Order: sequence, then C-alpha cells, then structure tokens
Amino acid sequence: MFIPPLVLFIAICLGYQSYAIQLSEWFYNLYWLNYVSLAIACAIALQFGRSRLVYCCFLLLLFVPEINLLLTSFSNYSDFRQYFLVFTLTWLIFTRDRGFSVNNVLYSLLVILAIAGLSWLIATQLQLFLSTKFQPMQDLVFQYMPNVRHLGTSLDILLYVSCVLACFIRLVWKCDNNHNALFLALLLIAPLQISDSDTLVQLTLLLLACLFCYAVIKDSFTMAFKDELTGIPSRRALMQYMQTLGRKYTVVMSDIDHFKKFNDTYGHDVGDEVLKLVATKLSKVTGGGKTFRYGGEEFVIVFPRKNAQDVVPHVEIIRQTIANYGLTLRTKPRPVKAPKDTQKASKKLNQDKDVKVTSSFGVAQRTKETYDFTQVMKEADVALYAAKKAGRNCIKVAKQ
Repeated sequence: MFIPPLVLFIAICLGYQSYAIQLSEWFYNLYWLNYVSLAIACAIALQFGRSRLVYCCFLLLLFVPEINLLLTSFSNYSDFRQYFLVFTLTWLIFTRDRGFSVNNVLYSLLVILAIAGLSWLIATQLQLFLSTKFQPMQDLVFQYMPNVRHLGTSLDILLYVSCVLACFIRLVWKCDNNHNALFLALLLIAPLQISDSDTLVQLTLLLLACLFCYAVIKDSFTMAFKDELTGIPSRRALMQYMQTLGRKYTVVMSDIDHFKKFNDTYGHDVGDEVLKLVATKLSKVTGGGKTFRYGGEEFVIVFPRKNAQDVVPHVEIIRQTIANYGLTLRTKPRPVKAPKDTQKASKKLNQDKDVKVTSSFGVAQRTKETYDFTQVMKEADVALYAAKKAGRNCIKVAKQ
C-alpha cells in the first residue's frame, strides 16, 4: 500500500526537474487547484467519517503558497509550523477516527491546541536551550553528513526521525490505507518544509489530496467487499465476481457440520474462532479456487475454467485439512502466573477439551441446462444437503 504513492511522488519530482518551467506556468494559472483538491478530499473524508484525514487536510493548508506567505510575517513561524505539523500528524497516526460528534470534535480541537502551544513553546523558548544539549551530536552528524545541514538543527532532525520511526512501527502494527496516507504526509513534511519551489509544493499537496481520496475509497471498498470476521471476500464480492466468469466454471458450497450445536455448547466467541479457522483453511484451496463467505457458517468456492472432476481432488485436500486440525478449548482463561501446585495445574490442564471441526461440501458445474450462476449454486446446495444426509464430512457432486 505504501510503495505506489511513494513511487508516484518520485515520478513527480523527476517530472518537475524535466519540465519545471512549463509546470510553473501551468500552476501559476491554476493557483486555486490546491484549495479545490484539499476541499474535495476533505468532503469525501467527512462523508465517510474519517476525522483524521479531515484534520490533516486543514493542516496541509499551512503549505499553500498564499497562506504560507501571509503567515511568514510572524516570528519563528517556520519552526513552529514544522514542530506543529510533525507532532499533530504523529498524534493523528496513533489515535483513531472519532467521528464528528460535538464532544469528539471539541476533544480533538483541545488536543490540537495543546500541541500548538507545545510547538510554539519549543520554537520560541526551548529551541536554543535544547539545541545546546544536542550540540555534540549535531557536530558529529554534520561532520559525516554535511549535506543534511540545510535540513535544520540536530533537535529538528532528532524529533522528526523519532516521530517517523514511532509512526512506522505503528504502521507495521496496524496497516491500513488511512494510516498509510497519514504516514506518507508525515514523510513529506520535511521536503515541503525546506522546498523553495511553490510548484513542487503544489504538486505534493495535489498528490496528498488524491491519496486521501484513494485511502477513503479503498477502505470503503474493503469494508463492503470483505467479511469483517473472517477477512475473506463477502457475499457482495461473490455477486460481483460471478459477472466475470465465463461459460465453464464449478461452484462448491460448504458449511461447518453441527455448527449450531457447537455454538450453543461452547459459546459465540468460540464459534467465531471456528469460523475464522475454517475460512483460513478454505482460502488456501488449490486449483485456482476463490473462497467467499456466503453467510453464517456457509462458504462458497468458485473454480473458473474447471469442471467438477477437476475440482474434487482439491476440495478433498481442504476437507482432510479441516478434519485433521485439532482445536483445544480451555475451560478457563490461562492464568497470568503459574500456579504453585503442579498437580492442580495438570488437573486443570486435563480438563481442556480437544474437539474436531468438520465440513461438508457440495459440488456443481455449469452445464447447458444449468447455465445461470444462481441455478448452479442451487445444484451445489442440493449436493451439500446430500452430503449432510450421507453422514457429513464428505463431498457430493450434483447429478447434472
């Protein structure tokens, strides 16, 4: 998710070097483009409740040449802007989207004002004091890397690198398109801060506005077409995928045996874990099959360009994999500290129950008689019912 936008930014930089004069003339006439692009990104993020991206759009207005020129008359504004943007983006990456209720908006504004106060304090009062503390490190860094001297003081570099590393760890821990967009904005703060070219700044802001729109749309697509519990494509994705199938394909219907009884006996939390386990196994089916969660404990596997005889061996491997996988259910949560009495501990351990989960499968292929996808699914469902009647944990092929 992170590499394509970064490659696009590098391409923009290379294009700017080659066509700087033409781009400068173009952006001179389209000075309003940054306002429009950020406004569109803000409106889309607002519509989908992405509060962090909305706040980020307002923050990036500080780089718009007209606003930047207006605010540069204030003393220490450049240093304040740098600290304020880095700290605020770091906070946005570590927090979550809180929506736009009155309480949440007030809370966010108070945090941003507190960050602004801290940034202004560092820029006006503490910068000189802290810089002297880091003077030995600054001399060492500038001795071996004199080219980074124009990036700022050692305090600036240390704070920026620390925030970037912390946010990168956060991105690895929980990677999604919104975090990706905010992290890229944090990375581009440094070149935007030191750039003397209004055209390059405008190009970067346009890129970030497009990236924000892409992040919102991509996440919304993921929410709509991926099952939240199991992480595999949902029923809506199946309905879209069926439109891409040709004249030859096979549909496999599957569900978990005795799932309702299992759910009632061990609870819904354990039932959810079983669903995720089975979905993970089914998603690894070979032979070109694509797995979807149809609803409840039912799953659908579609094999394009395959007939029923080609599909059965691959389904049999998945059936055996699920049936041979042992699931251990603990009667009580694992204790934080090991008990002193080992006999009691072993006795409790023996109370844990090992259970087996099995699935049944019904297979049907598209024929001249059953040419519609819905009809093929009905045939596969009939075959699944036959597998249930035959004792479960088996595969039945529809008689077509």
